[in-house]
Amino acid sequence: MKHRTADPATALHKRAVLAIATATGSTSLLVNVWFPFLPLYLLQVGARDEAAALFWVAVGLSAQGVGRLIGGPLWGLLSDRLGRKKMFVRAVYSAALTSFVLSIISAPWQVAIALALQGLLSGFVPASVALTSVSVPDAKVRDALNAVSGAQYLGSAIGPAIGAAMAIAFGYRGAIFSSGLLIAMVATAVIFLVPADTVRKKERDLTGAAIALAPFRPTPQFALAILLYFSLFALTTFRTIATPIALKDIAGANVTAATGLAFALGGIASAMGVWMLSARFFRKRRLRSLLAVTCVLAALAHLLLALSGSVWLYVLAFTLASFLNASMMPATNTMIALNVSRERRGTAFGIASAAQAIAFMVGPMGAAMFATISLQAGFAAVSILLLALAALVAFAVREPAMDK
Repeated sequence: MKHRTADPATALHKRAVLAIATATGSTSLLVNVWFPFLPLYLLQVGARDEAAALFWVAVGLSAQGVGRLIGGPLWGLLSDRLGRKKMFVRAVYSAALTSFVLSIISAPWQVAIALALQGLLSGFVPASVALTSVSVPDAKVRDALNAVSGAQYLGSAIGPAIGAAMAIAFGYRGAIFSSGLLIAMVATAVIFLVPADTVRKKERDLTGAAIALAPFRPTPQFALAILLYFSLFALTTFRTIATPIALKDIAGANVTAATGLAFALGGIASAMGVWMLSARFFRKRRLRSLLAVTCVLAALAHLLLALSGSVWLYVLAFTLASFLNASMMPATNTMIALNVSRERRGTAFGIASAAQAIAFMVGPMGAAMFATISLQAGFAAVSILLLALAALVAFAVREPAMDK
């Protein structure tokens, strides 16, 4: 009987992906410890009523979006020059800084300072994806991104429940500060557990002479991947903002428990969509067709949201939409990564971070606009947009090359 010796390179790749996924999932969990009760915390620090608290949350999120528009491309460019691991560590430490600043605010308007810092300095998810994409061979990028994205969604689902327990034990301010300490510990662990990536500022020709790396030139396929990336995040924020209002319109009463259930099931479904649907079916030579089919199914799920006449039907449709939405994210990240050179992937995901920031503004604005008209019409409009996106994907997407 022959015994195979484990490939050291493969073992190193697996260790890198496991460490990055764990760090991303943990940070996502700890950020979501405080985000759901942010309006309640602002009431505690001086907001005069619930409407004022929500107003300052909206201001803070806008500041975060502007900060990310500025910081995302800049940090992405620097990551290609200095190293993606360094930028990931910086982003996670910056998430800790956000928690520390948020824990010491004394007036509601100061939430804008904390969230602006989050947008300008952090952005740990695009940083983790950029690092993952250069930590494994191109043929393994999709599977590696499945692991990282699944951990991120799972952390987002678990975080609010842990946050509730921490708030009961330590109070809002104590829970936020504690989350910052734990995030800083995660960042420190990344320094020791994640292998450093290779940064090449110059290439060499056949004679061995150094030549400058080619400048970053976005292709139509890269632009299409960014459009898809933007669309997925805009849809997520649209559903998140619209859901409490939509459930209240359906039930006409206090639906806090139903909203919490929808978000919990949606978070778990998102992780399962990555680990089950994406990992099993989004394979080479089937990417275009499966993305198009999933867009069509997501359109039907949003149409079901528009037609829901009961809380339970709405929660079911929300869970299904979250499952389908998340399942497309690793494939989209793979398209972004494989349509640029390895040396320019930090820049690519910096641009993706800016697109995400715009999505975080467009989604809530769309929900607010349709809330004044009809959220049912809003979900129907989203269905139409998803069908158009499915047609665009079916005709325009080209399979990215996956080298061994």
